[in-house]
Amino acid sequence: MNQKPVICLGCAFWDTIFKIDRIPGHGTKVLPEKAVQAASGMATAAAATIARLGGNVELWARVGDDPTGDSFLHDLSRETVRNDRIRRIPGARTAFSTILVDSFGERLVVPYTDPSLDPNPTWLPLHEVAGAAAVLVDMRWLEGARALLSEARRHGVPTVLDADVSSPEALREMTALADHVLFSEPALFTLAASNSPREALKEIAGDLNADVVGVTLGAAGALVWQRGASAGSPDEFPSIPVLAVDTLNAGDVWHGTYVYGLVSGWSLAQTVQRANVAAAMKCEHFGGRLGSPRLPELLERCRMAFPHPMAANQGEIGAV
Repeated sequence: MNQKPVICLGCAFWDTIFKIDRIPGHGTKVLPEKAVQAASGMATAAAATIARLGGNVELWARVGDDPTGDSFLHDLSRETVRNDRIRRIPGARTAFSTILVDSFGERLVVPYTDPSLDPNPTWLPLHEVAGAAAVLVDMRWLEGARALLSEARRHGVPTVLDADVSSPEALREMTALADHVLFSEPALFTLAASNSPREALKEIAGDLNADVVGVTLGAAGALVWQRGASAGSPDEFPSIPVLAVDTLNAGDVWHGTYVYGLVSGWSLAQTVQRANVAAAMKCEHFGGRLGSPRLPELLERCRMAFPHPMAANQGEIGAV
């Protein structure tokens, strides 16, 4: 693992997650089987994933100067994520979510972000970016993401975008700034005319200068296009079958594992396949990002799932 830090920037949420039998379709009272609370959000969960895998990682984000912000920082400190780059906004409330997870692992998410969370990024310690191994941003704090991606590119630091659902204009702007553009399926279709993930990915990749453009497909794994690859078409990387208990934060775990692999010198094939497996393993556990695996667990699961190379062009997936 590269000991330079990975910088993750984006949303910081305090999640309350309830496990229930089914998500109701009408007004009623539901008694949960379990409940947990945790620091979360896309960049936050990705940072925690990198830390669990053994990476050196810090989170650049905003929380309120409130008791919820105290809980967020305390919980995140348990994951060895450096959190002194998180700004506390006086008078603002920390973003929070209430989430219902049903017996099939599907979820209903109700997030709230206080408009008084100042989006101004001028406090960011951008002078530290030159010493980073890579940066990862999500789509929930565009002002900060724009500043960090631009500075990282100026210093030749690899840039990764978690391209989740946002406005088409915001997606076009952010995807033009990243070296690795990794879409959720709904976000990809926001920009593409095709209704096929493969064709949509080819369409979008042709318009970008990114080195890698990919899309996560949930239980189906991921499609990834790499600039200069001989076939010029996306490669398909399957996931592993699991009994899904909770799909919350699976995509964030995927992105965190991808960045860890990027800075650890894994091949692209190893990185994507291991990200698929890490996200699948997370889905086996209730509690959102709390189900993300440690590195030995992840590598052992990969060895069990892929004892032989999948294909000559996909490398030794189970190898360290």
